[in-house]
Parts: sequence; C-alpha cells; structure tokens
Amino acid sequence: MELFRSHCNSLWSRFKVATLNRLKVCHNDILKRLLGLPRWCSSSLAFARNGVNNLDVIRRHSVFSLRSRVELSTNSIITSVRQSSAYVCGPIQQRWLGLLFVQNVG
Repeated sequence: MELFRSHCNSLWSRFKVATLNRLKVCHNDILKRLLGLPRWCSSSLAFARNGVNNLDVIRRHSVFSLRSRVELSTNSIITSVRQSSAYVCGPIQQRWLGLLFVQNVG
C-alpha cells in the first residue's frame, strides 16, 4: 500500500476533466488489481477498508497544503503576490477553492 500511495500521489497536475476522469478510473483499477478484487467491486469501499486516499482526497490535501504554505509564508515576494488582486481574484485561487470546497451534485 505504501508504494501505491507514494507513486500515485504525484500523478496529477493539470488535466482536462475527461483526462482526470480517466486517471481516476485507472487509479481505482490499479488499487483493485493490487488487492485482487474484481473490477466491478466498489472502489470507495476498497479505498476505505485499506486506509488509502482516493484521487480527489489526494488532490484536496495537496492543494490545502500548498495554499496553507503560501498563506503563511513570510517571503516578501510571495507576500506581494498573495496581496495582489491577481492572486485574490485570479484563476489559481478559484481553482484551489473549487477543489477545497466540494459542491453537492444531484
């Protein structure tokens, strides 16, 4: 499980939605194969029972960690960028907030 966690955590960066969805399916299938589970078995249950984060959780943790470091940084350059309207209202902040706060679907 540790090898699965360490290798798969770094697989995501910038993707189109369709590409990210395919990556999620692969991520789920790999875990099931490692555990010897059939493909139709519940991915959520497999992740939960084995204490492994799914791709959405990994992305949220990574964004939260990076955003926290940016917000707490005392570096003058990072502070200047953080206080600019480009950071506050920009696409990076919007993307981060979109990942951190899950919208209810359905």
